[in-house]
Amino acid sequence: MKGRLRFAMKLGSLILLAGILFSYSMFQGGFVSWFLFYAYMPILLYVLLLLFYPIGSWQIDRALSKTYVKSGDEVKVELSLRRRFPFPLAYVQIEDLFDKSLLKLTNPDGTMLPAQSRQVKQHILFPVFRKQLQVEYVLDKLPRGEHHLYRVRIRTGDPFQLIVKEAVFSFPQQLNVYPAPREITLSNPPSVFEEGAAVAFTPRSKQTNVVSGIREYTPGDRFSWIDWKASARKQDMMTKEFEQEKSADVLIALDRRTAAHSEDLFEHSIVIVYSVYQQLKRRNEQVGFLSVGKEVKWLPATMGSAQIQRVQQHLTTVRYEQAPSRLQSLAAELSKQPKGSTVYYVTTQLDIGDFPVLRALRQSGYLLVVLYICRQVEADSSLISGIRQLGHNIEIYPIQETADRSEVRQNA
Repeated sequence: MKGRLRFAMKLGSLILLAGILFSYSMFQGGFVSWFLFYAYMPILLYVLLLLFYPIGSWQIDRALSKTYVKSGDEVKVELSLRRRFPFPLAYVQIEDLFDKSLLKLTNPDGTMLPAQSRQVKQHILFPVFRKQLQVEYVLDKLPRGEHHLYRVRIRTGDPFQLIVKEAVFSFPQQLNVYPAPREITLSNPPSVFEEGAAVAFTPRSKQTNVVSGIREYTPGDRFSWIDWKASARKQDMMTKEFEQEKSADVLIALDRRTAAHSEDLFEHSIVIVYSVYQQLKRRNEQVGFLSVGKEVKWLPATMGSAQIQRVQQHLTTVRYEQAPSRLQSLAAELSKQPKGSTVYYVTTQLDIGDFPVLRALRQSGYLLVVLYICRQVEADSSLISGIRQLGHNIEIYPIQETADRSEVRQNA
């Protein structure tokens, strides 16, 4: 209804302007008045044709170079417009409409750039009689998350701006930006010769202090593993078989709760969580994943390869919660896990009030590795030393945030 009313008003204004010029020519007479009237006729004809020209029948297509990218990467976007009739157009303005989340810019380490924002680009083309139009632009420094590009808006009109036509095309597409893992220094989880959930990672899977038997030599065995006496008896190359070392259960816990105005810290913590997870997976560890907030997300290691996709999807879409961090929630979830587990706890909030819970966790047999995400000026040495005094088996990894990289320092 509104579109029809707008169309009628534009048509009426054009006819009214033509009537005013005709009346002026009739009553005034002379060369000048009639010249103005006849000079206006081609413009009126073009504007009337443009008014009835259906730009809503154009065909719009959007092509993304990638739909799954890492945070900080870029995606090339190509917009294609096709029309059937080559009506002469003075200009065409094309605008791609997407989520506000894409207006943010991010550093490679996951931190946001609050002082800058992405400007929505309005592309102006001068097609004249061309049937096909193409526009290319780049979305760079993409932030983490699921982003949607949902509409394309085009505008056109006559050179005198008497008529401006607009059409909006619905073209939903989704862009998935998952966190980019970084290389960080990470100590090995404690290993024991007891029953555990997983064998230790490959470089440590062959220990040389507990021999369980002998077997035939296979390519890749170390020279020091050869049992010369057994080889002489069997007239064949034999190597020692070692007891495969077991590691304690490993769990990565992310605390989604953070203080207000700490979105950049939370984004940085997502990068660290994903980096630790990827590094432990490369060690062939069986890693459980826990996300603590108003709702608890638990992804056990028994999910196998499906867990990797679920963890990546969760870290892509998760949002921070403005609430004080409470270690009691982590302790309650850990009570459901086997004692002796190694827990990588990633948080942006830590204070002296957490000491009793940390002490209780240690007394319960949990080995805690705290990855504390903070700004450089917020690193409290007394807090770190206080946590260090809770027990020698607790390792604190304060992560210093800098402009270019993340420094991970072990305090054992």
